[in-house]
Amino acid sequence: MSADKKYLSSLAAVRERCFQVQEAGARSQLKHFDMDPTKLNDMVHIVLSLIKRDFNNDPSTIPAHGRWRDFDVGGRPRIQTLINSWASLGEDAMEQTRRLIDLFVIAVILDVSTDPSWNYQEHATGRIIKQNEGTAVACFNMFSTGFFSSDPSKLHRVDSAALLNISLETLCHGLQANDIMRARLNDRVGLLHHLGRLLLSRQEHFGSTSVARPGNLMDYLMEHPTTIKTKKGPLIHLETIWPILLEIGELWAAGESAGGIPDLGDVWPCDTIASNGGSGQLVPFHRLTQWMAYSIIEPMEKLLGATIEGTEQLTVLPEYRNGGLLIDTGFLTLKPADLERGLNNFHRNALLPGQSKVEVVPMFEMNDPAVVEWRALTVAYLDIVADRVRECLRANRKTLSLSQLIHGGTSSAGRELAEISRPNTQEPPIIIKVDRCVMY
Repeated sequence: MSADKKYLSSLAAVRERCFQVQEAGARSQLKHFDMDPTKLNDMVHIVLSLIKRDFNNDPSTIPAHGRWRDFDVGGRPRIQTLINSWASLGEDAMEQTRRLIDLFVIAVILDVSTDPSWNYQEHATGRIIKQNEGTAVACFNMFSTGFFSSDPSKLHRVDSAALLNISLETLCHGLQANDIMRARLNDRVGLLHHLGRLLLSRQEHFGSTSVARPGNLMDYLMEHPTTIKTKKGPLIHLETIWPILLEIGELWAAGESAGGIPDLGDVWPCDTIASNGGSGQLVPFHRLTQWMAYSIIEPMEKLLGATIEGTEQLTVLPEYRNGGLLIDTGFLTLKPADLERGLNNFHRNALLPGQSKVEVVPMFEMNDPAVVEWRALTVAYLDIVADRVRECLRANRKTLSLSQLIHGGTSSAGRELAEISRPNTQEPPIIIKVDRCVMY
């Protein structure tokens, strides 16, 4: 692996390159957005108000950011109920962790960008669930009934044979997909098939003597020479996990022309720092891989008492809720030419069957320079917001982690501002046109 490729595949590069874009903003040299620095404190105050409202200003009560939260929508502890059922059958903590990694990897892959008209009806409760929580509960129910297992006697697992047998029809049925969502699931079927093949080809990671499944990653990590076993639990290095997670999703997607740069993944040219030339103008985000890391780390910590060394390298996810916070507060505003271009894109898209025609907002492709700049500014400035929030709460990075702050503050704030600003669709202030893009 070349030095450039190794660097751009790393988490360190995400933060460093995003802060290069932030530095351009501080010099009023952004290409696509105007910035109002006076609004930075507004973002801080909104995050603080949500932490006060929802967690009584006690950072210790804020859960980690991860897919686990989506499963528990409606106050139903679905994951803990599942864990309790496994424990009652004598399954040990290691097997419980394998099963949750199985489920969470699939749930991250199927965390599809949904349209406002889609919802999932939970059979057990009749409850109608939308957005990310809807896809999570759908995955939970499919997992619980053995959709991802090839062995009818072992329903609660994900294995290569079952993944390779999934079709668009069966996946759409399980997710209760409408026509718009169906069109967005083609790439996910391909990604599930890729995972099935990867499980078989990477036996050292996913099982050489047993059935190949994502959860067997836990066995690989436990026996890895860098893992330190303590009385409290294993100390596992994030850098051991990271390259494996990259292979699961975004590297395949980039290779399939579904977003990003082949062999690098969720990495994009950014004209804001284009003067650097060559690979110096590329900005990595690794959003899908980071989301998977955040999600599978939690069961390792909770069930096995694991300590994951290096989690401070993870960044804010550059997705629509976090990014929406910067725009809906007025901190960022599209420059007039980009705004006009984005609105024209929306109106052309609205002419297509089934596309939204209300609550008009700018629309861009994933690789648009305005989107790359927006995502980079999201990562950098919410890092700055996080530090200021900690100062106000007299907390540090250990007592209020970035993971907690995303869940308890930035993501919730972005979601609530979208609900207020665009109550009919609850869409973000900029729409990314979904077309075989698995990263965002």
